[in-house]
Amino acid sequence: MPKATEPAPGWVKDRLAEVNKKLDGDITGLVSLYQHLHSNPVLSLMETKTAAHLAEEMRKLGYTVTEKVGGNGIVAVLKNGPGPVVLIRTDMDALPIVEQTGVPYASKVKVKDKAGLEVGVMHACGHDIHMT
Repeated sequence: MPKATEPAPGWVKDRLAEVNKKLDGDITGLVSLYQHLHSNPVLSLMETKTAAHLAEEMRKLGYTVTEKVGGNGIVAVLKNGPGPVVLIRTDMDALPIVEQTGVPYASKVKVKDKAGLEVGVMHACGHDIHMT
């Protein structure tokens, strides 16, 4: 293994260039998805639209999707041959907080909580980026 001070082998540079090119092509769609999820948050146990949107996105990418797992959950499987399987998990719910970030895609969502009080809703702890 090369030391940290040694230059990366050519194949590493080539692979990084491939990954960067792929990300450059995907970034616009990923930012759009993130902004949609951020500006359309929902409280826990109410994520039906979020789950449906994510299921649609995963199907577009070639995943086999099972919906309504444990309520509003989805499971998306991408098969690429025999071998190990990797599981990645994310939460979809947001928090009852009024967003005050000032970003153009800020949440303006308000809903009634369990006590009947109108509350703002936002993704304040990263679930939107995790879903993206």
